Amino acid sequence: MENLHLDPNDVSSYPLKFLWYGRLHPGLDPCWTKILVPTNISVAFLYLILALKGINLSHNRDIFFTAECFQTCILVTHSIGKFSNFLFHKNRLLGLVEKKSQFWKLDKFDGLVYDECVSISNFVKKITRFYYFLNFLVLVSFDLQPFTTGYLPTVCYVPTGWFNFLTGLLWYFSWAVLFGLPGTDGFFCSLATSLIIQFKLLGHKFKTNSSEMKKLVDYHNYLLSYSSELNATFRPIFLLQFMISIGSASVSVFIFMQPGDWSNRIKFLLYFLATMVQTAFYCVPLEFVVISAKQIGDFVFESNWYQAKNVKFKKCFILILVRAQKSVGFSAYGLIWINLGTFLVICKTVFSFYTYLNSVNKIAS
Repeated sequence: MENLHLDPNDVSSYPLKFLWYGRLHPGLDPCWTKILVPTNISVAFLYLILALKGINLSHNRDIFFTAECFQTCILVTHSIGKFSNFLFHKNRLLGLVEKKSQFWKLDKFDGLVYDECVSISNFVKKITRFYYFLNFLVLVSFDLQPFTTGYLPTVCYVPTGWFNFLTGLLWYFSWAVLFGLPGTDGFFCSLATSLIIQFKLLGHKFKTNSSEMKKLVDYHNYLLSYSSELNATFRPIFLLQFMISIGSASVSVFIFMQPGDWSNRIKFLLYFLATMVQTAFYCVPLEFVVISAKQIGDFVFESNWYQAKNVKFKKCFILILVRAQKSVGFSAYGLIWINLGTFLVICKTVFSFYTYLNSVNKIAS
């Protein structure tokens, strides 16, 4: 465990431990990834095929069954995308963990900046634990479906005699999803939070200790490089999360608002909450990363630059001001910028899709 960077004081410790228990930690033996990930993806593809067949058989006569099959398609597609990211970006994920060990330690700072950064770290740790607990509740509500309703946890076409087999397979898959999907989200949120803290510490250094300007400029370049690598590693997830969150939340709200069995409706309410919190784990931290990075220029300008007579200092000062003007951004291949504004767009789009699905249902009835 010591070699897997599970420092209990680190904001990433809990997500990394979660991934470790799911055997998806990037520092583990590659055999785990090569065995577990293809197995999980194969199971997901099986349910995707069965869900698509369910949609094909029911779209003209049972819109609720069709909607739930569509929700299954969203869930397994989401799983396929995030599990695949472990497979194709394993080295990059490990690199992010390794490079993060070079970040400045909080215990070397004091005063207001220390208190602020500790508060951010503790808040994110609490939110991450709550998020994992919420996902556990959703998992339990899914896995109890065969006993409470007599249906599969995730609805799809069930060939004759396959019910018990598919139920057992889904129980295995649900636990794989519990560690893989929230583990990815929590891991990303922790990395983004670490960047927020590092930009704040760097800004504090610029403001109070500008004599080390060359060293601070190099560290600023390092943080910008880390941000770019973080974006390159997770941009497939950004695009997937944007599309999945709209479809999943829309269907969840639609099913919850319809009359029917309350156990099923509560399950989809929990799934809606988990989806929106999951999306917030990407949009909200990145919004604050961008804000913290932009503030570097302000902190530099507030330093005692006007008293400096050293030519090298002046060159570094100009360089850092120019670099600070270039805003840090996170996007899904340039198609979607991930920030708080995107989260609000998702919420509005979910409402529009729900309204559309409700209109289709009224027309059909």
